[in-house]
Amino acid sequence: MPKIDINLTKNQQSLIFIGWIILALNLLAIGIFYADLPETIPSHFNYKGDVDGYGEKNTIWTLPLIMCFTYALLYLIIRKVKPWSMNYPVKVTENNAPQVYKMSLQMLIYMNLLISIIATPVIIETILLAYKIDIGFQISSLSLIIVAVVTLLPIYYIFKMFKIPK
Repeated sequence: MPKIDINLTKNQQSLIFIGWIILALNLLAIGIFYADLPETIPSHFNYKGDVDGYGEKNTIWTLPLIMCFTYALLYLIIRKVKPWSMNYPVKVTENNAPQVYKMSLQMLIYMNLLISIIATPVIIETILLAYKIDIGFQISSLSLIIVAVVTLLPIYYIFKMFKIPK
């Protein structure tokens, strides 16, 4: 495969920074409300957004910490792994390498941004329900939509890669 370095654009760097900010805001929100949370809080939601599990209040840290770890790991892949060392669904040539590499990098950045957002609706709903505040719908269901988008995003980019001339 052609060895071409691809630099992050300002827009891509901004998206990465926004992801870090979202993760920090999630942790900050938990930190602000943590002391006043009841000892038992919602800890799991089913696919409809209904609470189907409860746990100690310290379980509220689990999902955002997993998201921080996942975000940091994918960030390291984005920054350190060379694009020519990755696998692609198309044959990479001298002609299409720049486009394929840029496209794969863009996909990883969007996926990472979405990963930073996944926990936000669950955190908000957990805090609201712990305070017995009902807003009339399950905001945690938005996480399911985000997971679906993260799952479908690579498929979208695979189809786009097949449209790049070889």
